[in-house]
Amino acid sequence: MESKNKILKEAHDKLFKHSTNNYIFIYTPPKVGSTTLMTSFRISMGKSYNILHIHDEVMMAVLTNIHNVTIMELIQFIANQNKKVFVIDVYRTPIERKMSEFFEKIGVLHFNNTYENVAKFSVKKTTERFNYVFPYLGQGDHYFDKYLIDEPCAFDFDKKYTVQEINNVKFIKLRLCDSSEWASILSKIMYTKVVIIVDYQTIDKKIGDLYNQFKKEYKIPSNFLSLISECKYFNFYYSASERHKYLKSWESKISGEFTHYTPAEYAFYMKISLENQYYDMIQSNHYIDNGCFCKCCIKKRRDIYFKALNGTYANEKIIHEESVNEHNAQISKKNEDMVHVINAINKKHKTAHNPPQKMKMMAN
Repeated sequence: MESKNKILKEAHDKLFKHSTNNYIFIYTPPKVGSTTLMTSFRISMGKSYNILHIHDEVMMAVLTNIHNVTIMELIQFIANQNKKVFVIDVYRTPIERKMSEFFEKIGVLHFNNTYENVAKFSVKKTTERFNYVFPYLGQGDHYFDKYLIDEPCAFDFDKKYTVQEINNVKFIKLRLCDSSEWASILSKIMYTKVVIIVDYQTIDKKIGDLYNQFKKEYKIPSNFLSLISECKYFNFYYSASERHKYLKSWESKISGEFTHYTPAEYAFYMKISLENQYYDMIQSNHYIDNGCFCKCCIKKRRDIYFKALNGTYANEKIIHEESVNEHNAQISKKNEDMVHVINAINKKHKTAHNPPQKMKMMAN
């Protein structure tokens, strides 16, 4: 146990750089709105919370170079030290989540091509590949599958969230369809004013036009819609009326049955795709707020927070180098303005003490 705690302490110290008693783990599957939560909490909470956005143990191993601990072990390790710990998961409607996950890796995995080239593909070509892998995209639910909760509490369709406390950890479940109310929901849960900064949307990327066109034209095979209606997570997180409305919206965009890959065929597809993978998915400046706490970035974060509160925020980012340059430019501008003011005062002072001499006119 002592050895395990030592490893967990090492993982903690590699992931968190600030001393605080408050932690937020945004521990979700990809493509459910988790990046928006990460940026929103960074902007809203500043240094008062240590905040981690993570999807799985592979991601944690990359971040820490530690391979023999789980995310839930780390969470419980922190909670056992009487720290305040929130763990947040988000449910997204299944078809939209599958689409977003597919397009996230459409170039680097599914077609092994640049996003510039993929953006020129036809919707028909994209649809066929998507349908082959449809059942294997966007699977699972962290609240059920990862959080080690024996009995997840029923989702509250009136409040549009649930909070379940177990072993000093507060587990929060949200739905992406309620994101317009996240600011109010999270402010109530966290007892502080939270602003929502929408971040990292697929429509903003190089394949955004193809993605939008795909969503407009896609017709779901009838056997796929049956799979969705039977999904246990869909039936758990959506009320009967919400499920009926959702399925009805897709029934108007339905096509004939499609034969997707079998599990064995999909495993072979993934093996070949990964072996042939040439383009890496390297994301620079993934977040609007990259978490720097120098005085320049803190000032920029505060400015964005109040702009978001006032409804005037417009896609600004907190990138350290840019924040420093902006801060230095503001200081230079203030110094220049001060020099102009001082020069104007000195000129006025000099004129007052040395009035111009009047010329005496000599009579002819």
